[in-house]
Amino acid sequence: MARKSLKMTKPTASSPDEMQEMLRPLVSEAGRAAIFLDLDGTLAPIMPKPADVAVPPDIVRLVRQLQRMYLAVTVVSGRPATEAKRITGNSDLAYIGNHGFETMLPGRAVVLCEAAQPYVARVKELVEYARSLPEMVDSGIWIEDKNATMSFHFRRAPDPGEARELIKKMFFAKIEALGLLAREGRKVFEVRPPVDVDKGVAVGHLVDRLGAKLMLYAGDDTTDIDAFKELRKRKRRKGVTAINVGVISEEMPAQLPRSADLLVERVSGVETMLQVLAGEEL
Repeated sequence: MARKSLKMTKPTASSPDEMQEMLRPLVSEAGRAAIFLDLDGTLAPIMPKPADVAVPPDIVRLVRQLQRMYLAVTVVSGRPATEAKRITGNSDLAYIGNHGFETMLPGRAVVLCEAAQPYVARVKELVEYARSLPEMVDSGIWIEDKNATMSFHFRRAPDPGEARELIKKMFFAKIEALGLLAREGRKVFEVRPPVDVDKGVAVGHLVDRLGAKLMLYAGDDTTDIDAFKELRKRKRRKGVTAINVGVISEEMPAQLPRSADLLVERVSGVETMLQVLAGEEL
């Protein structure tokens, strides 16, 4: 499904006072609260080359501080869990990778969702097919193999709009024939198994495992809305505090601000949010 962008009316970030008021219940009961943080576009700025993404040092410091204060801090990413761990540089966090298909707890190996395992060979077939086509050589499209899923990145293409249409024309029929699904994000098509797994499902499972009644999720893209929906469902339960934080950007999906309780401006706004959660003076 094509994603609509917010170009006409850019949403306004929440004020520091609004942020402090909204986050107060989590700060006051940090030992009972679970924090979930998207990686690309949230903890780290989006880069033309995904391999160049890095988490700013101040955010690395704040995340480590939150680890000592909160029930759990989890990084959630479309990247493989091991790659998210490498970029974050923190082996003491839990990681949800591959848009929910992978979970890696501290000191444990990556666990691949059982329902996705029958589709790994089909994803591999699609990757090999795409890489075999001569049209891909000079297209600027980067094909990322993530085992249970794969991605067509077209941010670096000379004409991203043209590259987007090329992907649809050349691969969507093949994706359908393999029984896989394609979903559009920020200059990327994510291809995944047709099973009921996403960031929201994975976050929900981990919340249940932790027994958390207070929780926060921060993210910037289409797949993060799945986690927002999960937290909104839980918010209706008695005794549950759930807060969705949307990260404003030029490419943010239109639904993101409508699903958020708080809005922050880019990665710098995320840093401010982390300072509030850490109880630091702004």
